[in-house]
Amino acid sequence: MSETTSSSLPAAGGSTLTSQEAGHRLLKLIDSLKTPADFSLDRFKAVMRLPEPSGGVAGEREPGYEGFSEAIAGSDWSQTIAYSDDASAADAKRIEYRLDYDGAQADHDQLDLGPACAMDYAAYRRALLDMGFEEGPATPSKVEYATRGTLAHVFRRGGVNVDIVTQRESAASEAKRAHACVRSIEVRPSAYDAAKEEG
Repeated sequence: MSETTSSSLPAAGGSTLTSQEAGHRLLKLIDSLKTPADFSLDRFKAVMRLPEPSGGVAGEREPGYEGFSEAIAGSDWSQTIAYSDDASAADAKRIEYRLDYDGAQADHDQLDLGPACAMDYAAYRRALLDMGFEEGPATPSKVEYATRGTLAHVFRRGGVNVDIVTQRESAASEAKRAHACVRSIEVRPSAYDAAKEEG
């Protein structure tokens, strides 16, 4: 998804969406996507039920885009959930969830994801496998994970691709190094299957 989005923080006192609830809704949405034809803004809005942005923003959104961002209370992290569709490309539809660090720390290997680690990767992986997704190899290697703290995971089912980037909770202890949190999720239709559906 493009970094230039028109999502915004909710108005003070407005609705919020916890990371836990975002994760549950996103899994429900992923399970409903059986073919590239199932990717639609209407389906995304109906399942994700994102809080309304503050006044005036909705009319400024680019066509085919729906997004929501908010700070995670008590932390230097924020979460973004978005759907985007570039009508000029068959595989340009995508759904994204990501955590962003808004603090000043420069050394990302030492970040503490604990306050934002509502999505446990082990649980997310089990849910995807139970839905019938096939798991591809993780990159880089798990040896590199010990020092870099991130891994990219690939899941496929029919014409639907789910790419997840995980990050260790923190480097503070062995247990936290071993605990993988979901840092970002990108769901998109397979370019081949999308083109085949369009004939």
